[in-house]
Amino acid sequence: MSLLVSLRSEVLKSKRTAALYFTLIGAAVIPFILLFSIVGHGLPNEERASKDPINALFKLSSEMTGLAIFPLFIVLICTLLPQIEFKNATWKQVFTSPQKKEDVFVAKFLNIHLLMVLFLVASHLLIWVVVIVAHFVLPQFHILNHSFDAGKILEDNAHAYLSVLGICAIQFWIGLRSRNFIVPVAIGIVLWLIGTVLVFEYNVPATLYIPYSFPAIRYSSLFSPRLPMVEWLSLGYSILFLLIGFQDFRRRRKLN
Repeated sequence: MSLLVSLRSEVLKSKRTAALYFTLIGAAVIPFILLFSIVGHGLPNEERASKDPINALFKLSSEMTGLAIFPLFIVLICTLLPQIEFKNATWKQVFTSPQKKEDVFVAKFLNIHLLMVLFLVASHLLIWVVVIVAHFVLPQFHILNHSFDAGKILEDNAHAYLSVLGICAIQFWIGLRSRNFIVPVAIGIVLWLIGTVLVFEYNVPATLYIPYSFPAIRYSSLFSPRLPMVEWLSLGYSILFLLIGFQDFRRRRKLN
């Protein structure tokens, strides 16, 4: 029960910040790009997409989101939420409140995951808006008359979510340690760029063990067969860095 109280408190605090709007804006980036492209130029890869337009649009959105937008969103949100306490100088009140430290720590992490789920759900709802608009803008394709593979979309979402668990835990720990917003964000973006370049430009086996490479691995023909192992590693990194982060969080009496 105390964990639920702490989680409710974290959710209420995040509602008073830009986190919710930031999540929805981030989720809208790819749908907006696709909508602009469709209205101006028709379906992307029209010859192929016209045969299965709904699934083609969802697939394209999933690839663009999973490779770049979702990992970068996590880097930013894992920094933004801990900054609430730094900005308001309220860590002392948090540590002296009746809440257990483990409840505070877990609640903050779960709040991030709630925003991650909201990001994915909002992104797909907005793609449906794109599909509906495309149906009327391009009536010759009868887009809404085509089938929709919901199972494949859920599978893609699961892969996207699992592949970023390690990054999420690492960035959460860094975000809790840093009073500065820029430093954790810069670290996350640089490591993500390095990880992505390693996947697509270098055939280094060690890439399979670098958590910041994981979001790009399922889009690599060389590394994607190892995706199940990579997702287990991502979960393992998440547990490891959560334990490290909690031990660090528990031993400190103040963060302000």
